[in-house]
Amino acid sequence: MKIDSVWSGIVYVFNIFTFSSPGNGDVSQRPLVSQDTPVSSSAGGAKPYVHHAGPLDSLPVRTAGSGEVNYVLDDGTPVVGTPKNGQDGTIALNCPYPNMTDWLPCHAPDDRGCWLRKKDGTKRIDINTSYEDPDNVPMGITRYYYLDVSEQPIAPDGMTMEHGKVFNRNYPGPWIEACWGDTIEITVKNNLRYNGTSVHWHGIRQFGSFQHDGVNGITECPIAPGDTFTYKFRALQYGSAWYHSHYSLQYGDGLLGPMTIYGPSTANFDDDEAFRPLLLTDWSHRSVFEDWPLMLTSGLAPEMTNILINGTGQFGWGPKPEKYTLYLDPGKKHMLIIINTAVDTTFVFSIDNHRLEVIEADFVPIEPYMTDNIKVGIGQRYHVIVHGLEEPYKPDLERYGNYWMRAAPARKCSKFAFGPDQQMGIVRYNRTYQTDPRYVNGSLRRPDPLSEPPLIDIGCADEPYEKLVPRVKWQVGNPVNINASITDHALLPNNSKYIFDVGMNPSGGPNTSTPYIPNDKPYSRWAMHTAPFRINFSDPTLLALDRTDELIDQPHLDVVTLDHEGEDSWIWMIITAPDKVPTTGGRIFFPAAHPMHLHGHDFAILRHSTKNFYDDSEIGHIGEGLNLTADKLNCDNPWIKCDNPPRRDVVLLPASGYIVIAFKADNPGIWIIHCHIAFHASSGLAMQIIENKHKIPDVMRPDLDNINNACNKWRTWYDNPINHWDWHHPAHFQDDSGV
Repeated sequence: MKIDSVWSGIVYVFNIFTFSSPGNGDVSQRPLVSQDTPVSSSAGGAKPYVHHAGPLDSLPVRTAGSGEVNYVLDDGTPVVGTPKNGQDGTIALNCPYPNMTDWLPCHAPDDRGCWLRKKDGTKRIDINTSYEDPDNVPMGITRYYYLDVSEQPIAPDGMTMEHGKVFNRNYPGPWIEACWGDTIEITVKNNLRYNGTSVHWHGIRQFGSFQHDGVNGITECPIAPGDTFTYKFRALQYGSAWYHSHYSLQYGDGLLGPMTIYGPSTANFDDDEAFRPLLLTDWSHRSVFEDWPLMLTSGLAPEMTNILINGTGQFGWGPKPEKYTLYLDPGKKHMLIIINTAVDTTFVFSIDNHRLEVIEADFVPIEPYMTDNIKVGIGQRYHVIVHGLEEPYKPDLERYGNYWMRAAPARKCSKFAFGPDQQMGIVRYNRTYQTDPRYVNGSLRRPDPLSEPPLIDIGCADEPYEKLVPRVKWQVGNPVNINASITDHALLPNNSKYIFDVGMNPSGGPNTSTPYIPNDKPYSRWAMHTAPFRINFSDPTLLALDRTDELIDQPHLDVVTLDHEGEDSWIWMIITAPDKVPTTGGRIFFPAAHPMHLHGHDFAILRHSTKNFYDDSEIGHIGEGLNLTADKLNCDNPWIKCDNPPRRDVVLLPASGYIVIAFKADNPGIWIIHCHIAFHASSGLAMQIIENKHKIPDVMRPDLDNINNACNKWRTWYDNPINHWDWHHPAHFQDDSGV
């Protein structure tokens, strides 16, 4: 919900047109609208392309819903129109490609799979184009955004949470939009008093730009209060994602927003019928930092209070916002973007009486399939086409043409103090409710739906993986990081392991590898590698590569090194969530599911099983002993899917089960893999991967001065004890993993 204040409205309007900081006097922020291009046709009748006179920088802005049009400027620039719905009155983004004057736009309601085609008809850039190779991706323009991080009370469901943390004074943050092949440059200013911050661009591959991944302690120092930092990366993928703080638990207090990269689709939908992304979020009326000590002392994530859609919900008996509403047209196909931005909850999304056609999972376009509900894990995204009902009205009912939009918490993948309202939004067909002044001014109340919920399974699971068939195929190769002759995985050096057991490490009190806990109380922390993960804010890994051996020797840094390289070098990882493990040590295991997210890569899901890995002879483990038949960990094993397996960047590790994932060692950098339950990541359920260390210096060299400058500012701020918000002592400043 946008914060209800005059100033926030001014900031919002101002930022729509400039995307630069209000009042900062910085004229280097080129207005995004000057990079947009116009249309001058009514909605519906989009032509393949039209000519429009005038230089790119002087063209007017197109309002969303005015009719998407592809056209070519007089200088030969092809412009792809985007299908943005005009319900919220925003500006429609158009996609100019000024460096591709021998191409024509071809994206249209009857051919969503096409994006650009050569004028001579010899080539297309479309849904079948491999986006893994940057040379295949269209060359777009640079788009500039400005994000201001601040703290303020917010009341998204009618009850105030005093310690909200927001981007640009709004919750959620502004919608970042770009086109396939664009370069995105985002300047972030930290106006928090007692927190650093960093911003991660979830799912963005960061090919050749790992230093802009936004993970403090890994790719940067935190942005110090009062300082700014600029992220820059190219949008090689297309689809939708979100951005969020990666500083401790901050995103759970509101530091998040949606992001869309426009590109082709595997199924058609109607003109101007792509809606603003739907952000599904669990919510607490207490700051996550207030609840954090409970996680440490009990090992259990705190209970959440409510559910929000796009920052809107209802709670209690006082004044509250209206439920989030979408207006559909009978018989039309509408594109909906669903993003789970929760702290602790997997959702099952559905719209009563409606079918959903799923066309994209995370940043991976897939073969379309139909369903009446979709399971969305934390960090996961789906593009779905909602098929408007041909006859949405029931004249025998007063409340006809209205249907509930539901976000049900998945069983055993959620924890609420009491059952939250699952009827989180409304789909309406009667636009009188949108246009009649009596409904707009509140003198008449819009009726609630009377629709019944579908009979669906709300168990803790991902979407069925046999349904997630990527359009651009991968043929996964055998692992280069597994030696089939080594049958005892425990004999491998820690930085060379490929099996990772998720469990809890009991501990207590301050030491070199775990955070300070008040009163030296016993506590437990999640871990997946050598120890619960914990970074050093002031000494990020990318500035310590000359001390890699020292990093490896520190268990809490959880370093894995990969020296293999190339698109034919496949890295395999096995991650388990067992209820028992045939090894010695103090780690405690019990069944729990974890949404695992890998930065820097899409990964293939070669096997996804609810069996205990250590009892599963199909994959290669022998009984209760330590020995593996590692020669079964290859593509000859019929239980492993190497031929175009499902792929994405977040996978739900099933309770008591395991996953086998694979990715190409083709993106030098330092990447983190972690559970996306925020409390688990902060507890230590993460590790870092140093990929092709020898290539990293060349990748980050252009930004090294900026990174060092930001770290110097952070260290100066951190070294002043007055800035330590907790116990005002450096030893007590960081009481979690930092991510």
